[in-house]
Amino acid sequence: MAKGGPVGEDEEKAILAALESGRSVRDVGREFDRSHSTIVDVAKRNGLDLADRSETKKAAIAKSCYASEDRIKLVGELLNKAKSMVKTCQNPKDLQHLAMVIAIGIDKRRLEDGGGNGDKPGEIKMLFDKMTEEEAKDGEVPDPGRSPA
Repeated sequence: MAKGGPVGEDEEKAILAALESGRSVRDVGREFDRSHSTIVDVAKRNGLDLADRSETKKAAIAKSCYASEDRIKLVGELLNKAKSMVKTCQNPKDLQHLAMVIAIGIDKRRLEDGGGNGDKPGEIKMLFDKMTEEEAKDGEVPDPGRSPA
């Protein structure tokens, strides 16, 4: 059973150091014989955000980011194919269907970039911005060749 009582100043510093080194809350709690909630309370008191440390959350962000890149590539291929078909399309009904495909492709591409009127960034831009912020917090240098859109 975890020891009770208040966390001393030295113990709190040691707990923070362990958390900042990347160790899990449960692992740190076992080392200091403290409950999970006590370790979380120490982190909160000292402004340490544990929510962004979740490996699952990081993996989900990365997966979503890559899926967005794949979607943009697919929409680009669709629009290129439709563009090449415009020159050979003679039947009015086929032209109508082709115009619809182009309109949908443009709309989907716009959704990835943002609302179109500058009021809200698109999903992929938000993800890249978040990843850049996290890299800056972690002391990594963001890749200048990486474009958010």
